[in-house]
Amino acid sequence: MSNPEAAQCGVAVESWRREMKARYLTVLVLAALLVGCGGSASSSTPTPSPRSTAEVAQSYLSAASAVDTAYKQWADDLASANGNVLHLTSQASAYAAELTTFDNTITGIGATGKAAADIATLVTDDNAVIADLSDLSAQTVDTEVAWDTKALADGAAAVAQGDVVRADLGLPAS
Repeated sequence: MSNPEAAQCGVAVESWRREMKARYLTVLVLAALLVGCGGSASSSTPTPSPRSTAEVAQSYLSAASAVDTAYKQWADDLASANGNVLHLTSQASAYAAELTTFDNTITGIGATGKAAADIATLVTDDNAVIADLSDLSAQTVDTEVAWDTKALADGAAAVAQGDVVRADLGLPAS
């Protein structure tokens, strides 16, 4: 009771199954090759080599130039205020802005190791000074002495930490 058409159909189905298995295996092999060859995406820009201490020091000095000028202006403004700093809010804001720019710049100059850690500490110390400068507008005659004491202490800590960074970079103290 064999049917020749059924036998032919069985052969055709079996042939179709083999062809589909072969295609499936081909797709799997191609997918594996793509994954294996693809790896991680290659960047079109090469990884920069670490900067030398001299290059980092030069970048630090360049960044420090503007903030040093702003600091000298702030110091002159303080001296001319004869102890009455409450009216120096715009000058304090200008110095705080320069200090913020300096901090943003030095965090990206490529320092590594101890110098990078000391720069992070300097930025933290500078943030205390920036907060003091920002708080000046909220001071009164009654709170000015306490503000002065805190601002001077925070400023001295920042200057000392700046000298630590300068030493890390082979630069003389400020």
